[in-house]
Amino acid sequence: MRSRKLSLPLLILVTVVTLLFGLWPLNFFPENRVRWLAGQDGIQFYKPRGSSRRAHGGVVYSDAPLDVPTGRQAFEPCTIEIYLESHAGRGGGLTHIVSFHDVYPRSPLIIAQWRNYLTIRSRDNENPAKDTYCEIGLKDGLVPNEKKLITIASGPDRTGIYVNGELARSYDVQSLIGVEHLCGYLNLGNSSIGHNAWMGNLHGLALYDRLLTPEQIGQHYKFWADKPRDMAAVIEPESLILYTFAERAGASIHNQVANTNHLTIPPAFKALRKEIAVRFWRDTNWDIGLVRDVLVNILGFVPFAYCLLVFLAGGRRLSIRKAAFVTVLAGAALSLIIEITQLALPTRTPSLLDILCNTAGAALAILAFRIVARVRPALRLS
Repeated sequence: MRSRKLSLPLLILVTVVTLLFGLWPLNFFPENRVRWLAGQDGIQFYKPRGSSRRAHGGVVYSDAPLDVPTGRQAFEPCTIEIYLESHAGRGGGLTHIVSFHDVYPRSPLIIAQWRNYLTIRSRDNENPAKDTYCEIGLKDGLVPNEKKLITIASGPDRTGIYVNGELARSYDVQSLIGVEHLCGYLNLGNSSIGHNAWMGNLHGLALYDRLLTPEQIGQHYKFWADKPRDMAAVIEPESLILYTFAERAGASIHNQVANTNHLTIPPAFKALRKEIAVRFWRDTNWDIGLVRDVLVNILGFVPFAYCLLVFLAGGRRLSIRKAAFVTVLAGAALSLIIEITQLALPTRTPSLLDILCNTAGAALAILAFRIVARVRPALRLS
C-alpha cells in the first residue's frame, strides 16, 4: 500500500516531464531567423551555433499564390536563376532553398540542398494524385561559403544545370520543369511545413517563362556578378519574377518587374501550413538524425509507461495483462495529446511516426516490468 502511495506522485511527476519533453521548446512565437545582409544586397537564413538539426531556422514566402500566366500548351519551358551562397555542409537532411506550395500535399517544385548536392524535385503533374516526383541533382553543386549563380534551364527534351554561366550537367528528361510548376505560394529558405531549414545567403532569384540559351545564361551571370542598380532594365529577356533583395531593410521583398508577387519576411517564424505527417514512410528522409529521433521517442516513453504499470499493478484490481493493455492505450493517448498540441507550436510538426514510436516505448516498458518482476525474486533468494 505504501509503495502504491509513492508510485502515484512519481507517476504524476513523470507524466508532466514527458509532456514537457514532447512539447519542448514551448515557444509559441519563435524568432524568424532571417536577416538582411550588411552592406550588400541579400538576405541570410541562419541557425544559432550548436543548434540541433530540428532547429527551425527562417522562412520567407509570397503574400498570395503567385500570379503567373500560363499558355495553352501542355508544357511551357522555363528557366530559374538563383544567386546564392550556402553555409551548410555535411550532415543534416534535405534543406529547401526555393519551393512552391499549392493545394496538393506534394510541392510542385523543390530546389534543395543535401550535403553538398544541389537537389531538384519536380512533381509529376500527369499523375492524377500528384504525389510522385522526378528528381535530378548536381554533386558538389553547393560548396559552403562560395557565391554561385545556379541556373536551371528546362525544355521539352532536356534539362541543364549551369553554375556561374557554365553547363555543369545535363539530363535527358523530357518536360521536367515547366511554367505550370511555378504555381501556388513561393517559399524561400524552408519547406511549406517549416521542417527543412536551409542556411545561407540569398542574393537574387529570377523566374522565366522560356528556355534561355547558353549565351544568355552566360551573359546573365555577368549581370548578377556585377549587380547593376536596375537589374530589371538590363537583363534580357524580361523575367516573369525578379527579386534582387536590394531593399536591405524592412519586412517586404519586392518583385522588380511587376507590382505583384511580392514576398514577406514574417516577424515570427510561421510555416505556410500545418499537417500531421501520416505517410511517414514516403514523406520522411531517413538518415542518422532521424534514427536518433526514433530512439529518443521510444525510450522517452519508457519511464511514463513503467510508472503507470507499477501503479496499476500495485492496486491489485487489474491483472497484469489488463494493466499492460491499459498502459499501452495510455501511452498512445498521451502521445496523441502531445502531437495534437504541437499543431499550436510553429516549430513542431506532428507525425504518426512519433505516435507509433511512443506506443512502442510503452510496450518496451511492459517488457522491462516483466523482466524486473522475474529477476527480483531471484535476487531475494540469493
